[in-house]
Amino acid sequence: MKFFLFLLYSFFIVWNIQAKEPDQLIINRAIEGGLNIVQKGAGNYPNNRECFSCHHQTLPMLAMREASEAGISIDEELMQEQVHFIRDYFEDRMDSVAEGKSVGGRSLTAGYLLWSFELAGVKKDQFSDAFVSYLIHHQKKEGNWDVQTNRPPSEESKIHTSYFAIYYMNHYARGEEIETKVKEAIEKSRPWIIASKPLSQEDFNGKLKALIALAAPAKEVKKARQGLLQNQKEDGGWAQLPGMESDAYATGQTLYTLVTTTVPSERNSEFIKAIKRARSYLIRTQKKDGSWFVKSRSKPIQKFFDNGDPHGKDQFISISATSWATAALAKSRIINTQ
Repeated sequence: MKFFLFLLYSFFIVWNIQAKEPDQLIINRAIEGGLNIVQKGAGNYPNNRECFSCHHQTLPMLAMREASEAGISIDEELMQEQVHFIRDYFEDRMDSVAEGKSVGGRSLTAGYLLWSFELAGVKKDQFSDAFVSYLIHHQKKEGNWDVQTNRPPSEESKIHTSYFAIYYMNHYARGEEIETKVKEAIEKSRPWIIASKPLSQEDFNGKLKALIALAAPAKEVKKARQGLLQNQKEDGGWAQLPGMESDAYATGQTLYTLVTTTVPSERNSEFIKAIKRARSYLIRTQKKDGSWFVKSRSKPIQKFFDNGDPHGKDQFISISATSWATAALAKSRIINTQ
């Protein structure tokens, strides 16, 4: 009997820890810890590589932007340095890019690059024009955009890649001719997006965002959002694939997606509970140094280099996870779950 009571008490303690919402001070400390890691990583990356990086530039910039909007001080100069680095790398190949060439990583890289410009407040110009044209060139006959290679989780989802193309072509299109081509490309993508069947969590997040970008029927958006909520695990997190355990990459990305794709009237009790559990998961799994660790499942295609980030050969996925988690915690502060 005593042993049974002990087990019951232990279960109650564990459940209470998982369910209890972190207070604002704890959340702020987690954001500051993650921000410290990603700013160091982004600042150090140009010392090691000359090419544009989604994991060491765009995603840290996302964390920085959301932390700043949450009232937390960031390195503003570093944000602009990332833009200058990207421009310098592509400056002498703009004509080639506009013709659909000279972009390693292809459509996904083009989407992430335009996203980084949006994060830094870069206006439409000839540089963004070239990458909009690039994306127009790379639309598949089926209506989607493809990945160049399979490097999960970020570089395996045709759905998420298509979302980036749809949203950022529309965001940066200028001039009557290009705007017309972009509109045609977006309409061509609509049936493919609606019919697509998500498998990975990257797929699920990308489909919800793509449907909203397409102004799809409300029932389709609701169905996609419900899919995200249903994928949440008992520990409050999300996994990259069915059968995998929760991790900070999938959880941070999904929490960020949920928060940024809803308006207050859509945030019912189920939604609030999911947000609360996800924030608790991220707080529990953050490392003492401020990072989140995720084990890589990608086969390396480049020679390993140490950028000075935590977690060695798992640094690319871990800094991506830390960026998503930091951004998600900062963005979700606007939602009161008490």
